[in-house]
Formats: sequence, structure tokens, C-alpha cells
Amino acid sequence: MPATIDLDTIAGSIERHDGYSTKKLEITGTSLMRETVTAANVAEVRAAVQAFGACVRAAHLDASFMISISIRKGSRKPNGYDKGCFRNGLGQEDFLHVIDWRTAQAADPTKADAPLTAPSAA
Repeated sequence: MPATIDLDTIAGSIERHDGYSTKKLEITGTSLMRETVTAANVAEVRAAVQAFGACVRAAHLDASFMISISIRKGSRKPNGYDKGCFRNGLGQEDFLHVIDWRTAQAADPTKADAPLTAPSAA
């Protein structure tokens, strides 16, 4: 039986530093788009996430966002869903911009002692 799934966007970014990365999400921000889909298995959930992300990206070219996946109350999660959500297994983080602080400092070594300012998102 297919599960009913709500897809939503959360603004944010990934920042890479020396030895660690941080994910910054604006959980109280407004959503760019929302969509409800049905999926019978994890492969269909991943395909729906990618299609939804591509649609949002086409409408908002410079946006950096993560896709929130929620199973509607009364629906059963597809087998393997929990494992699929782990470590971006469903592609929910594929649309986050990565800000690499390491290359920003390496590009201009004269500013090594200057306070850090965010480089442009890649």
C-alpha cells in the first residue's frame, strides 16, 4: 500500500571548515514550495524528492534548501525508509549550497588574521 508523503523545503546551507562540517537550517523560515506525493517503496520516495527538488530549483535558481519528508498520519513507512533517510540517502540535502571556508582562507592568505566573512555559496 503506497504511503502519502508531504515534501517541504527548509532554507539552509552546509559550511565546511578544517576537520568538520556544519549544516545550518532555518527551521522557522518560510517554505518555498510544498507537495504531496504517494510512494510504495524507498526508490519512489527518492525519485519524488529529486523531482520535487528539481521543480523548486527551476522556480528559485539561487535558493539553498533541504527537503523535509514527512509521512502522513495513518500511512505506513515503506520498508527501508528509516535507513534511507540516514546520511542523505533519499537526496534530501542535495539542494543545499556548500560554503567552503577552507578555500576562502587559502585563496587569500594575507587575510589569515582577519575576521572571517562568508564566501559566496558554490
